[in-house]
Amino acid sequence: MRLILLVALCLIVCIAGQGLCAEVKGNPSGDATITVPLAEFEAMKAKLEDLQREVEELKKAVGLPSPGAPAEEGAQPTPAPEPVAQGGGRALALPDISLVVQAKGKLSTDRRDDARNRVRLTEAELGIQGYVYPNVKADAFITMSPAENASAQVEEAYLTYLGLTKGVNFYVGEKHVAFGRTNLLHNHSWLYVNPPKVLQNLVAEESLGGEGLAVSYLLPTKSDLFAQLDLGTWTGGGPGESSNLPDIVKGTGANFADRFNTARLWTSHPLAENSELELGGSYANGAAGPLDGASEGRAQLTGLDLTYRHFGEGTSRLLLRGEAIQRHQSGEQGSTAKGYYLFGNYRKTKYASLGLLYDWSEFPQAPDLHESATSLIWTKQFSEQYYLRLQATHGSRPGDSSYNELWLQWVWGVGPHTHNLE
Repeated sequence: MRLILLVALCLIVCIAGQGLCAEVKGNPSGDATITVPLAEFEAMKAKLEDLQREVEELKKAVGLPSPGAPAEEGAQPTPAPEPVAQGGGRALALPDISLVVQAKGKLSTDRRDDARNRVRLTEAELGIQGYVYPNVKADAFITMSPAENASAQVEEAYLTYLGLTKGVNFYVGEKHVAFGRTNLLHNHSWLYVNPPKVLQNLVAEESLGGEGLAVSYLLPTKSDLFAQLDLGTWTGGGPGESSNLPDIVKGTGANFADRFNTARLWTSHPLAENSELELGGSYANGAAGPLDGASEGRAQLTGLDLTYRHFGEGTSRLLLRGEAIQRHQSGEQGSTAKGYYLFGNYRKTKYASLGLLYDWSEFPQAPDLHESATSLIWTKQFSEQYYLRLQATHGSRPGDSSYNELWLQWVWGVGPHTHNLE
């Protein structure tokens, strides 16, 4: 239709100027004076006005606005193009695909450790992420563990409904649950090679996960206080990945038998322009599987964590964190086990950091036993997609009151790596 109008306008101009063109023909001068009879000029002027009026009527008929004409009251504006779904402007049909690979080498003085003095490919993680609808994000992480002869399995696969209402996000599917300060992180996002003993023994070998529903609510607060409440209901949550240390005592983790519920409240408040303090409390409760020498009952996990961050010049940062956890299981032979860890990490530049970790933990199936360890951790970050980590550990555990371990970890990947980072 616009092409037809354009052709019509061209014809109008040619018709209106036909007489003028005839007079100018043969005179190449751009400033020639043209003389026409007054009656002929008036006739052409009237004809041009009629043609302009017909063009305006045509524009109104097809809904095109007249130049400089004000919008009519109540008229609907021209609709703007629909925005692209949130997520960095990426198209809905193009997901983010990442592959993260880990290899670990280990030296140990504990001769019971079958995994010592070896370098192994411990995990490969495939991440597929994208928006399936505006404000609805899909995440799936598939892991493979060649070192444990484990087949590919879905570690997480869930939908996130962003901004369901003001301050509320909703999750459905299989995912890491909100318990403790670091449980939501994937293992390649940790600041240490292995998680603290208390997390392994009382929560999960790596991360506590389940299938179910969760809601995250950003609480309305005054001033600059941040507060968030996470609630979830899940099925699963059994023991973590099987250990490669059959002769070394390991905790059972949360050991939820079926359905369990979680709650976490955490807050953050800036202490100064370049420092902040975080405080969090976590709770989980559900039916528990049997422990050695104990019948089934209910398991209850409680945790408290405190984090301090100080940001220096450039990319330097100091991180201090402490977390305490208690697991209680009711039943005929119920038990209570507890533990804690203290962790500090100093990053002088974005390419290197140094950390110190101390942890102490009891065992749910044998609360009269405990283990402790002190670790020095050095990390060299070559790029956002590749780092090398060295962790030296001296500890005490049942059967070996003084052991030493040296871990070397390589982590590399390709893709956007868009899941949670520390």
